[in-house]
Amino acid sequence: MKLSILIVNFNQKYFPRLCVEALKKSKVNFDYEIIFCDNDSHDESIEYLRKAKKEKTIELIEPHKNLGYGSGNNLAAKKAKGDYVLILNADITVEQDTLQKLIDHIEKHKDIGILAPKLVYHNGEIQPSCRRNFSIFDLFIKRTFLKKIWPFSNRYKKYIMKDYSHKDTQEVDLITGAFMLLPKHVFDKIGGFDERYFLFMEDFDLCKKVKKAGYKVVYYPSASAIHYHKRLSEGSFIKLLFNKVSWMHLNSAIKYHLKWKGR
Repeated sequence: MKLSILIVNFNQKYFPRLCVEALKKSKVNFDYEIIFCDNDSHDESIEYLRKAKKEKTIELIEPHKNLGYGSGNNLAAKKAKGDYVLILNADITVEQDTLQKLIDHIEKHKDIGILAPKLVYHNGEIQPSCRRNFSIFDLFIKRTFLKKIWPFSNRYKKYIMKDYSHKDTQEVDLITGAFMLLPKHVFDKIGGFDERYFLFMEDFDLCKKVKKAGYKVVYYPSASAIHYHKRLSEGSFIKLLFNKVSWMHLNSAIKYHLKWKGR
């Protein structure tokens, strides 16, 4: 088996179906499997996944509780038989050549520990899915009106790499966790995701661990996919103060910076 595609689902409505249908249209010269971990969904998505499992379209793991993103992927990875694991959000649809391009590239470059394609929102806008290393203040700027005010706007643009052409393949500091391809032996070597993060920062932490292990994190825009993305942790400052997800994000950010400070 060449590739194991790992997808964590939590009340993603019709997106898992769209995701699987797009994957099944992929033109590839290798075998792959699709493994879902469902974090106790109660919407139409779990009905689809159970039916797809019976039809042997996918493999489905149901822990019957919400494990979080990293833990859910780690559980799915235990079932993976592929040489590579693809961490994929349920709200992404691949192009027909996306998987083949990614596998071809990573097999030619054995020093890559994480490879990520260009992600495009459904309106055609390129998602800024690669990042530079950052401080907690950079996250605060990103989620408030400060990102529109100079000089904070320049700092924000640098963090999300607005100054970089997203047409070029490049080694980067960080990649968002919506779409990550890793050699399975690298994923296993670094111990997968750090399960102390329930949601947020587990992807950046994974990038840090991959780099510490001596591998590259690479943005590869020759391959692309569509991301039907909803920003969970952004909004007005007042909304952020009273938003449970925002406080979850802050908690993860503090854990991340305490872990990697000075390392």
